[in-house]
Amino acid sequence: MTRFAFFSPRLIPGALLVLLMVVGVLPAAVAADGRLASPSSTDDPTAAPADTTYGAMVRLAPVEVRAAPFLIAGEAATFSVSTANRSGDRLNLDPALTLDRLTTTIPGLSVNSREHYALGDRLTIRGMGWRAQFGVRGVQVLLDGIPLTVADGQSMIEIVDPAFVRSAEVIRGPASTFWGNSSGGVLALSTQPEGGPEPAVRLRQIGGSFGLLKSEVQVTPELGETRTSVYASYLTQDGFREHSSAELARAGITSDIPLGQSRGLRVVGALAVMPQADAPGSLDAEAAQEDPRQTRAFQVMQGTGKSSTQGQLGLTYHDALPVGTLRASVYGTGRALENPIPSGYIDLTRRAGGARATLEDQLGTLRWGVGIETKLQRDTRLEFANDGGSPGALQTDQLETVRNEAAFGRLALPLGSLELSAGLRFDQLRFDVDDNVGDESGVRTFRDLSPSVGAAYRFSAVRVYANLSTGLEAPTTVELGNRPDGRTGFNPDIGAERSVGLEAGVQGFVPALNLAYDAAVFTTGIDNMLMPYQLESDGPTLFRNEGATRHTGVEAALQWQLHRTVTFSGSYTHINATFAEGQLANGTALDDNQVPGIPRHFFGTRLDWQPQGVWISLEAEGQSSFYVDSANTASNDGAVRVHTRVGYPGLSFAGIAAQPFVALYNVFDVRHNDVIVNAFGNRFFEPGAGRHWQFGLALNVR
Repeated sequence: MTRFAFFSPRLIPGALLVLLMVVGVLPAAVAADGRLASPSSTDDPTAAPADTTYGAMVRLAPVEVRAAPFLIAGEAATFSVSTANRSGDRLNLDPALTLDRLTTTIPGLSVNSREHYALGDRLTIRGMGWRAQFGVRGVQVLLDGIPLTVADGQSMIEIVDPAFVRSAEVIRGPASTFWGNSSGGVLALSTQPEGGPEPAVRLRQIGGSFGLLKSEVQVTPELGETRTSVYASYLTQDGFREHSSAELARAGITSDIPLGQSRGLRVVGALAVMPQADAPGSLDAEAAQEDPRQTRAFQVMQGTGKSSTQGQLGLTYHDALPVGTLRASVYGTGRALENPIPSGYIDLTRRAGGARATLEDQLGTLRWGVGIETKLQRDTRLEFANDGGSPGALQTDQLETVRNEAAFGRLALPLGSLELSAGLRFDQLRFDVDDNVGDESGVRTFRDLSPSVGAAYRFSAVRVYANLSTGLEAPTTVELGNRPDGRTGFNPDIGAERSVGLEAGVQGFVPALNLAYDAAVFTTGIDNMLMPYQLESDGPTLFRNEGATRHTGVEAALQWQLHRTVTFSGSYTHINATFAEGQLANGTALDDNQVPGIPRHFFGTRLDWQPQGVWISLEAEGQSSFYVDSANTASNDGAVRVHTRVGYPGLSFAGIAAQPFVALYNVFDVRHNDVIVNAFGNRFFEPGAGRHWQFGLALNVR
């Protein structure tokens, strides 16, 4: 395989279509009207145009940054942040079964769905989170303002139903000043309707390839000044690959309750019940090429997969007090997991939660904010030998407790068009394990200071910014618990990663062209790297601290209103992530090797066109080839995939609006893989689906 195959012949059809989308539509748009649509009215000259009726917009300078614990206006942000919004009509017309369908035009963010539900999405921001073989590591994730990232840094996000997500906001650099542990970036998701008229009831039925069936309902009742939304869905599918069936039910609620002119209460909750999610496992290159739908017989024999139940509930109170604006949140989450893997059978019960309070105000021109936060995680972990998909002999029985206490603050000083900011956070994390099998009970404690400084200068419709920020990533309980000597308890020999990020960028809006843009350069250094490795086939993944990496790159995004019926969105990211130092367990030097699992180039584009009531969306996403192991002995080919969706939002009868749609994914049937980095036995590849369909009907009752 080649080291860099971004312009291989297999990519030509998709690249040509992207070119035609840009070159072919612009003359047609101008010919139809003779001019480009005028910009929408806005108080923020750097903000992008308002949402079109059916298209999703990437607001490059959001009015309010929601991915931070303090109120920060987007035009005053001294760091890189992007937001993708979806209108109500797009919710109806776009199936959006996975998060990657929402985020392709956000630069720096990469989401791989793996084509099955057993391992969850693989999510990285500027390459942070690359080592995760399941779940999400190194990135903070929030749903409706409540962290999905627990105290030890793990984020389990199957509770998120992308079909109901209204906005996705991303802080693209280290953000431990705001969120502490595991904050190499931030992804904040919201299902809350933004206001304005909403259907009282929204129903949708989706079907598609690989036995897909999904039913959805959302209710937005009229309750006076209280804004409430309740949703639920149920999904079943056979899956693209053998042994990848899933059954998943999800539900959620958001409710904003006014308690007076300057105070209110927000209630949010979510639930996910997954009785079945089979895991097809990864393949070596030869097997993935020969038959991408296959799985190893050993995976089936061991019944690999999981069943889980996860729920959470949160309350946030806000009040404008004489001393400042108070926001106080408390939340709790529970998770029950049974997880047969090739090397064992895991039975995990988790109770977690936290509380956060912030107070902020202005003293003269100086804006200040302070906060305190605590998180608690309590895991009862049982691990057995895997006896053909059933628990065998008991191997581990331990109680794992993680406590995180933090205090943080931020100052912002506007000096005319110049904005200066500084932040600082102190975190203490205490990991306790009570071992009921061996005599390995113990404590690990991590402490860290996370400073940040930034500046932004705003003139006309342009914002220029620079930021220095830091990140902390402690090992998770799983990473601490998997010991190379096979003993129970926590590994005493691994510590936390630390990162420092430097970025500079520009965001702006060109009114004459209805064009918003965002560009940034960045470099992030990560020291004391947590390196994954395995000692035996189908054995547990182990970790050790080894070496350092440097991630340097460029990001760009644009939003172009070509015509009142045509919108183009696109993003491009270049990341050069290399090992500055380090070696493998066998002594092989890693200096100057590429960090696995991170493409040097990836992009996403979307063209939305609404001719006479019909909604047509063309989308292309691509990535260059990249290495899949730290030794750089194997790589995953680059690929460009093209998707198209067509919907008709204008049907109505008896007070019910009907919106049929159809989507065709991977139009050119391009072979592609998601990956498991540093997998044992060279089984790095999880093949993705070829050409496939999804179709459905949404009904809105006013």
